[in-house]
Amino acid sequence: MLSHVAPEIHRRWERWRERRDAEFAQPYGWLSLTALHWLDVDPAAYDGLPGLWWADDAGIHHDPPPDATPGRRPDAILVGGEPVKGASLVWDRTTAAPEVTLGDQRLELMERGGFFAVRVRDPHAPALAAYTGVPFFDYDPAWRLTGHYRAYPQAQEQAIGSAAARVEMLTRVVGEVDLDIDGTTQTLKVTGGDGTWLVSFRDATSGRESAGACRWIWLSSAPAADLVIDFNFAANPPCAFSDYGTCPLPPAGNTLTSAVRAGERNPRQKG
Repeated sequence: MLSHVAPEIHRRWERWRERRDAEFAQPYGWLSLTALHWLDVDPAAYDGLPGLWWADDAGIHHDPPPDATPGRRPDAILVGGEPVKGASLVWDRTTAAPEVTLGDQRLELMERGGFFAVRVRDPHAPALAAYTGVPFFDYDPAWRLTGHYRAYPQAQEQAIGSAAARVEMLTRVVGEVDLDIDGTTQTLKVTGGDGTWLVSFRDATSGRESAGACRWIWLSSAPAADLVIDFNFAANPPCAFSDYGTCPLPPAGNTLTSAVRAGERNPRQKG
């Protein structure tokens, strides 16, 4: 099949695969996630985190344990390199989230859909230690398709779900692309704008041969009337690798009835 692929396209695909493999091998990348703690308004303890944590309209608060010796204990929370001294607002939501560490772990303070959380990134995570690369289907030129793109007169805000069941998100749909797949016309919405465009989809392999949540195809330029969608570049979202992702799901209707055996495979599938 590769004899029918333009050499520059296949080289670009190989370089993309190398970048993807390197991306997930990073010590604080998506495979380093080991926990995601959703915070309540009442102070509470969470496994693996010292002290008490809570969140309110102001942001995220932390109260270190009473026996903590700031700057000396390896389990002391540091915010911007400084120990927390007493109950404190460690992240004012009106500002950028600070760097928070616990030993060599990084604590990611975040807000998703109005909910606050602490997510843990650990360079010694088991998933990272076991990583051998992103699984993929061989390049298949039959899945490099040219479709007809129809831009909406105005972009539409649409509500979508996420990999975190409690979190709902909004996406900006800018148009639709019609693709001839297995002899039938199937339509996918294109989201984004402002310099980035995305086709997020499910298909008949989702949850088995490919990731259950969805896969993403990032477009290299603004969509035109004749729009090339190369499913060989279909990428797994972070939540394909971890239970601690909050990835946005595809807009309604972006499910293909065909089995797209191109792009990245399900990293959790055994065998």
